Amino acid sequence: MGLYTVVNAVLFGLLLLASAPSNAAASSVTSIFLFKDVLQSNTTALKSSGFNTLLIFRIGVLANGDLVYYSTGSAGEAVDAPVVTGGSYVGGTALADKVKSFKTGTTNIDRVEISLVSHDTTFQNIRDLINGDGTGSDTALYKNFEALKVAWNLDAFNNDDESVYDVSSTVSFAEMLGTIGYKYSIAPYTNSGFWANVKGQVDAAVPDLFDRAYLQVYDGGAGNNPGTWQSTLGMEVIPVVWVTNDAKPSQGTTAGQARTKFTDWFSRYQVAGGGYWNDYDIEKIGSSYTSYGVALTDIFQ
Repeated sequence: MGLYTVVNAVLFGLLLLASAPSNAAASSVTSIFLFKDVLQSNTTALKSSGFNTLLIFRIGVLANGDLVYYSTGSAGEAVDAPVVTGGSYVGGTALADKVKSFKTGTTNIDRVEISLVSHDTTFQNIRDLINGDGTGSDTALYKNFEALKVAWNLDAFNNDDESVYDVSSTVSFAEMLGTIGYKYSIAPYTNSGFWANVKGQVDAAVPDLFDRAYLQVYDGGAGNNPGTWQSTLGMEVIPVVWVTNDAKPSQGTTAGQARTKFTDWFSRYQVAGGGYWNDYDIEKIGSSYTSYGVALTDIFQ
């Protein structure tokens, strides 16, 4: 092989490396959503079962920009707990210490996200606040999300908008969160065109801010194909399934079934990892965090 041929081969190899997906470092995401007051979750099991990402579901935004933590009490009742008011953290030391503890001591967890969903007026309020006040450092939204990030030592924000789908405010909000220091992720189940539009604009404005997509592949998103979504979004996705549960048993997935699904998706689409929707189901049903965690770590190294 002549020198010219060797040089060309080296240059071609470097070109291939440069064109690799920008989120290749996220190829081992092992995640779980926590839908219940985290004060009641089994911290030791969550930290030691192989999960490297926790998503706390959910934070709500009030009309004035204050933040509440929508959790569930010990008797199953809804609890709307204020966590940030007027730019100051008011959620209490116990809750802050619990959230921060996920990444301290002996743990596999290196990323904690907060998730917002449009089951209330959260995204309408965000849209209206941004349209009225903007996203500067002197606004209520900015101050409140900055205070929560500091109090809980958060790494990322997860957008689970399922109804408002306003591109302009979504992009502006993402850019604001990036300025504060959050990474940005989404948890879509439909409307791929909207999410692709948002990602394109966010990527153009703040490269590497929008770094993960947790794709719902259960319930309303049961028919989703990770490969199709990856092509639409231009990034590897993290498919999420619902663990065994008593709310919608037909949508539940055992650890063994999850392993089969994730193995198939990784083999066919090289997805960026896997995850679980968990409405406190693992502890309520008496399943095993370890079994579900190992189903991921055996695949996503």
